[in-house]
Amino acid sequence: MKQCNYRKNVLALSAAALLTVCATGCGDKLADDVLVDPSDWSEGVMATSGWVMAGIGTSESTASDALHLAYSTDGLVWTALNSNTAVFTPTIGSRHIRNPYIFRKNDGSFVLLAEDYTADGAHTDFGANEDTDYGNNPSNKIYVAFSDDLITWKYEHLMQVTSGTGTSGATRHAWTPRAVYNKTDLCYDIYWTGDDYDGVNHTYVTQTYDFLTVKSLDEHTVFSPGHDVVEALVVKGGGTYYLFARDNRRDYLTTPLGGDIQCAKLSSWGDGQFSIMGTSNSVTGSKSDYYINRGSSVSAQKTPLLESEPCVYQLVDGAASGTWIMLVNKVNDNGSYKAYKTQNIANPASWEETSSVTKLDASDSSVKTVGATVTRITASEIEALLTAF
Repeated sequence: MKQCNYRKNVLALSAAALLTVCATGCGDKLADDVLVDPSDWSEGVMATSGWVMAGIGTSESTASDALHLAYSTDGLVWTALNSNTAVFTPTIGSRHIRNPYIFRKNDGSFVLLAEDYTADGAHTDFGANEDTDYGNNPSNKIYVAFSDDLITWKYEHLMQVTSGTGTSGATRHAWTPRAVYNKTDLCYDIYWTGDDYDGVNHTYVTQTYDFLTVKSLDEHTVFSPGHDVVEALVVKGGGTYYLFARDNRRDYLTTPLGGDIQCAKLSSWGDGQFSIMGTSNSVTGSKSDYYINRGSSVSAQKTPLLESEPCVYQLVDGAASGTWIMLVNKVNDNGSYKAYKTQNIANPASWEETSSVTKLDASDSSVKTVGATVTRITASEIEALLTAF
């Protein structure tokens, strides 16, 4: 990975100075690089038992393509906030966001990362104040906003994470942006899905100190298994990093290949590329570890489940402490999720379906969310959200 280890003096920025930077244009590069010291958050010490889930709605409107939140005190029972309507609607770009992800920075505050679809102005419904073709205008920028409490969001801006062209010479897209703390480089790594000139998606990393600007637009590839993959999510388990992503090939229409979740691993973040876990890409036999939820039988491996947007997290309290949970979106029923669990994240064949996770409203199947990701929060932060929404 391209390293940030040419060390410079730490620039002490006050909150007022940071606000000034954003107010004068978040695209401007800071005078000096700002190293990010590790904290209890990045070291995993703050393993709280509360969770917040970020997602969007199921229709293509600005009210739906906005931040929706749910909370859980155990990671199993989820309750939508604000009657499953938006708690925050972006005001910049197309005002549509997709695949929101809330990341806890090392100072304890939050940053919201999401896909941006920049409206081209050519297809506007002025009566509804909507761009009707925004989905065909993917962006090489990501949407960013900051919050101290998950209630008030500020300093909205679009941050470019890549350059060059993708499919058929069009602007490259930066989908499903997420982040990890880089202990070696003392900065944050934003990882995202992007297309190359052949139209194949890979997972890339771009580095930042502050989520205001990137260090360089020369991103590094961290996952490229030889076929199209999207919606990557990285978690750390037992000292190893695991990446879950959807095999985005359409071969499942004629063969069993594509359409479901795969797993890859990397021993140390920042050290090379993830290696896909699986016996082979020829699912002619019993390959229960190639598509992790299809099952072990030959017939199961030949039957795509059509699952997407993996959301993986580990429970920390109660009888299920240590259990890993995976939520996957059912592609043919957008916004509806299935849940899987395992005690052994190192074994991709060990995931099994579970009914112990309730999504948003167990009594009303019409209450849905799309692109769910989860973040640990404290009991007091949950109380504040319940008061606000």
